[in-house]
Amino acid sequence: MDKRQRAMLFSRYVGLELKGKITARGYTAKAVALAAQRSPAAFNRWLNGRVELPLAVLCEACEVIGVEPQVIVDLAYSRVVVEYGPAESARGQAADAGVAGKRAGAGSDVGAFPDDVDIPRAAKKGARKTDVGHTE
Repeated sequence: MDKRQRAMLFSRYVGLELKGKITARGYTAKAVALAAQRSPAAFNRWLNGRVELPLAVLCEACEVIGVEPQVIVDLAYSRVVVEYGPAESARGQAADAGVAGKRAGAGSDVGAFPDDVDIPRAAKKGARKTDVGHTE
């Protein structure tokens, strides 16, 4: 299974996990969709994995039913790992090789990228879009 297929499967599982949590908490998909001010038809397409679930909709639905979005994401990814095994991770390989990442402008490497990963300047913490292309 290639990375794109794996990502699409993960996206589908996010919708299905959310659907399961909605039902388990005694809600209907229609009630959650209306509470989140979304179209029930579109919401059902997202839940059933026919269309990728936007992160904003995941967050809105989770707030309606009282579940942390991270719980849904963790459950969905666990399903992918159980079915297809862990992903080969370039980030994990870099960590194994002793490459330490540094967050731009901070002394902590929590959530940092390895030094050998090319990240657009605007994606780094504290950067502005106007800084793109400028070197430090």
